[in-house]
Amino acid sequence: MKETVLITGANSFIAKHLTPLLSSRYTLKFLTRTPKAENEYAWDVAAGSIAAGALDDVDYIVHLAGSKLNDGQPLTSERKALIRESRIGSAKLLREKLQARGQRLKAFVSASAIGYYGFSESAIEIDETGQKGFGFIADLCADWEQAAEDFKIHAVADHVSKIRVSIVLGNDGGIFPMYRQQVSTQPNAALQAANGALPWNHVEDMAGIFAFALEEKLDGIYNSVAPIAATSQDVMQAIANNMHGQTATIHPYAGQHLVAHKIQDAGFKFKYPSIESAVNQLIAE
Repeated sequence: MKETVLITGANSFIAKHLTPLLSSRYTLKFLTRTPKAENEYAWDVAAGSIAAGALDDVDYIVHLAGSKLNDGQPLTSERKALIRESRIGSAKLLREKLQARGQRLKAFVSASAIGYYGFSESAIEIDETGQKGFGFIADLCADWEQAAEDFKIHAVADHVSKIRVSIVLGNDGGIFPMYRQQVSTQPNAALQAANGALPWNHVEDMAGIFAFALEEKLDGIYNSVAPIAATSQDVMQAIANNMHGQTATIHPYAGQHLVAHKIQDAGFKFKYPSIESAVNQLIAE
C-alpha cells in the first residue's frame, strides 16, 4: 500500500512540478481553497476548517501554501497579516488538527525563503548558519520555520525539514519569462542588468529538493540555491547566447552569495547546476 502525501498550496509553481515527482510512488492529496478533483480538499485557514477526509491516512505533508509576496500589492498591515496567516496560521491549523486526531506524521516538509538572510556579514559564501536579517520578511521567515519546527516539538511529526526557497526559474512561472522577453526585444539587455548575486534555482531542482527532503526524511534548514552562483546579468547573457548565437563568456560569480552545500552533502544531485545548463533546458523546452 502506498504512503500518502498531502500537499498544501496545490496550485503553486513548485507544487505543479513536485506532483509528477511523487505521483508514481505515493498517494497524493491536495489542500486548496477551490477543490476541483477527487483528491483535492477544501480548507479555510481564517475559519479554522479542513474538509473531512483530507487528513485521513496522511503520512507526510509538504507545506507550500502562502499568499504571494511579490504580486505588486503594497505591504499594508492587512496584507502583512494575510501573508503571515497563509503561512504560519495554516501550519498551526494543520498541527492542531493532527493533534486533535492523535495523528503523527513521518515527516513535515515546509517551504521557507531566503528572505531570512540579512546579507550583512563579511563571508563570501553564506550557508544556513548565516545571520538573520531585519524587518518583516526576515521575521516572517523565522516565524514560518518555527511553525514548522513546532510539529516536532509537539510530537506531531518525526522529522521536520525547512527549505529556504530561492528565485525559481521556469517557463510556467517566476521571473524567467520576463527575462526571456526582455532579451528577445532588447538583445543588449544583459549589459544593463544587475551584477549582484541572484540566488536562483531551476524549478525542476527546486521541486526535486522538496521530494528529496520528504523521501530522505531530512531534518533541519536547507538552502535551495543552485551550486554555481550567477547574477541577473549572467541569466540574460545565457539567454542571449542561446537565442542569438552569441558566444560571450559567463564567469561564475565570485562575490557574496548563498550556498547549498548542506543539501548536496545529504546526497541531492542538481540536474542544472549552472545558469547555462538551466537556461538551455528552459529555452529548449
